[in-house]
Amino acid sequence: MTLHDVIQSDSINLFANPNDFAEPVSYIKRTGKSRSINAIVVRDALAILPEDGDTITPVFEVSVANDITQGISSEELDLGGDAIAFAVRVGRKPERRTITKLLSHDEGMLVLECR
Repeated sequence: MTLHDVIQSDSINLFANPNDFAEPVSYIKRTGKSRSINAIVVRDALAILPEDGDTITPVFEVSVANDITQGISSEELDLGGDAIAFAVRVGRKPERRTITKLLSHDEGMLVLECR
């Protein structure tokens, strides 16, 4: 087993495991097709203040396995078109949040900015 294989395995079996760090969310493609995946949602949302002073936009960091079946493949990701539905506060109903940036990625994980 190569290091690449270990990184991919750990991302799915450890970090994206709902018994450890992750929780179930819905990945929604631009086409409307969706699938359930596991993700690590950082709920210490940053707030983006618009220049016109209108509405504050919360920004969330979501980490998923870089995998086309267990997470989201970096190849399939459509920034600005795809979304993830998750509860912005624990216990609340999931809300659809657009994936606006790919903050970082490697063979194992994608770190996404969602608004």
